[in-house]
Amino acid sequence: MKLRTLMAGLALSAGVMGAVSVAQASPAWEFTTAGNSFTNGQWDFATAFSVNTTVTASGLGYYADPVTGNVDSNPVALYQCADAACDSTGTLIASATVTDAYAIQGHFRYVTISPVTLSAGQSYEVAGVSNSDNYTWYDTGFATNPAVSLISQNGGTDRWLLTGATTFLNGSNSNTNLGGGDGYWGPNVFLGLPTFTGTPEPATWALMLVGFGGLGLALRNRRSLAAKTA
Repeated sequence: MKLRTLMAGLALSAGVMGAVSVAQASPAWEFTTAGNSFTNGQWDFATAFSVNTTVTASGLGYYADPVTGNVDSNPVALYQCADAACDSTGTLIASATVTDAYAIQGHFRYVTISPVTLSAGQSYEVAGVSNSDNYTWYDTGFATNPAVSLISQNGGTDRWLLTGATTFLNGSNSNTNLGGGDGYWGPNVFLGLPTFTGTPEPATWALMLVGFGGLGLALRNRRSLAAKTA
């Protein structure tokens, strides 16, 4: 009976720990190797995307120098587009400044934001200021999160403007599609739980404590039984 209690406590704790480790999420896009890494001027880079499956955005990120890992206090803003092609001015829904204080995940550093729901069928755009920091394009192994699709017509997959603000880039601003390429990458969006923080959610901590408490009680009862039979 005591052994079953002990095993139950272990199973609960393992289940909770497993829940922490498997509750993974990912950036809106990533790649295996940076094809180019360049810096000049102060650019506003932006990427328009549509949402395939309703998902939560939990962080905003910026591309980190592949050699030093540095970012340059890059402002990043997330907008909901007013139209499907992201051709007209949108509504600001989140913003943050990415600094070296945040951990690198893949090729980006991310700042946790208050969770924002990105609705299926809606279009969004994330914009970020380079501050003369590195940006990249033509990257090997580029892929997007299945929850989103890059907008490749009208609004363009990638946009750029020589400016110093994360102002939404409407159809009258400079924009480009690099033929066959994956675009210019500076800003990014993290989708799902903010695993880059390394801190479990409060509810997860509560479950972990329940599991550890059950394990401790089982071990204490087992020691008591051993002492009585000794």
